[in-house]
Amino acid sequence: MSEDTTVRVQRASALERQFWVGEQIAPSTRANRALARIRVDGPLDRHVLRAALGAVTARHEALRTAFVVEQGRLVRKALPPRDAAPPLHLPAGTGPHDAAAALLADDALDLATGRVLRTALAPDEAGATLYLLAHHIAFDGFSQEIFSADLARAYALAAAGENPALPALERQSPAEPTPAERTELATHWRTLLDGAAELPLPDTAAVPGPGQRELAEAELAETSVELPAVTWQAVRARARRGGCSPYAVLLAALGRALAALTGGADFCVGTPVAARTPGQTDEIGYLTNTLPVRMPGLSEPGAVERVWSSLRESIIGAALPCDEIIRSGRAAAGRRMPVYQALFAFEGWQRAEHAAGPVRIHALSTPPIGGHAEVQLHVTELPAGALHCIAQAPLSSPWQNRTAALLRAFDHQLALLCADSDAGPSLPKDAV
Repeated sequence: MSEDTTVRVQRASALERQFWVGEQIAPSTRANRALARIRVDGPLDRHVLRAALGAVTARHEALRTAFVVEQGRLVRKALPPRDAAPPLHLPAGTGPHDAAAALLADDALDLATGRVLRTALAPDEAGATLYLLAHHIAFDGFSQEIFSADLARAYALAAAGENPALPALERQSPAEPTPAERTELATHWRTLLDGAAELPLPDTAAVPGPGQRELAEAELAETSVELPAVTWQAVRARARRGGCSPYAVLLAALGRALAALTGGADFCVGTPVAARTPGQTDEIGYLTNTLPVRMPGLSEPGAVERVWSSLRESIIGAALPCDEIIRSGRAAAGRRMPVYQALFAFEGWQRAEHAAGPVRIHALSTPPIGGHAEVQLHVTELPAGALHCIAQAPLSSPWQNRTAALLRAFDHQLALLCADSDAGPSLPKDAV
């Protein structure tokens, strides 16, 4: 392990400040935690793995950064590398839900001391699954791809009897908008969100929607389905016809599904977008911003193209952090959640498999373990081209019993949109 004892101090970014405040308000909530899965196939050596984990932590400042208040402002302190704690041992074949429960049961993450990562290992006959429980302040969805690649490099070195140390990456200071730019961006969002409606609760809801703290702390109910490769091919073909991204087709289908289930119109859906600069492609950290996207004219022809235009308008304002967007676009008091009540995430990147001496390592898609909205849809493109869809709702949400209906409605709306049907949002017969 490196003998470097240097402590680098930088101002915390706006997104880091947002997570830090959330942790002070509701410590150890699921919404502030990310679970990642990394598959290790082959004869795993636990001592080699621990050395490799230490090397990855030493490489990435985000995984050894403390957040403290000094002179009235939040700063991050990149601490010197330290030995990695051994992974928690889990029974053979432990799945994501049980792994998350085990890691959360003894949640030792602590922003003040820089402990932002815990690991657990579940062996099986073919190798093992490594689980990472990270604080979101230091880890976004794409970070697991970077982690798995660096873990493979370090593991290969350690397995060969070499020093597994990797070149250190210093975190780049975030470029934040100037006061003038902030004012302009706030005006952009205020105009964009003016008059946006709240998403109604599903028609079967017997209780009011939960507050944000309830959402953050609640466990999730979820339902999953795999849509065939032919569906993804149809989505991409529809996107080409409309001159837009396949993402817009998926987002429009979700908007129409939500409208069909609730009767809502002109509401917003939150969606995470990458906020990485060209120099941060190999950096672990929370380098993502969540943007509200307005869903206009979902029942009219050209819904995909309107959602695509709305998405582009949101991306224009992406330099403003999410909490400031919410303040800019906050509507009347009393909303259940500010600006958006549904969340959509899509993982369309390729998950590379890395040779690491006697084993092979690759990341696996993992949905959120905490509630970031009243209902959320997580879609992943699988290597064979199928779409794995997971609908989630906190147990405190009226959506908890409607996740299966949402997936059926989403599939139905995709079929209509890809067929260029002008029919408005409607429910399949089995979605009621």
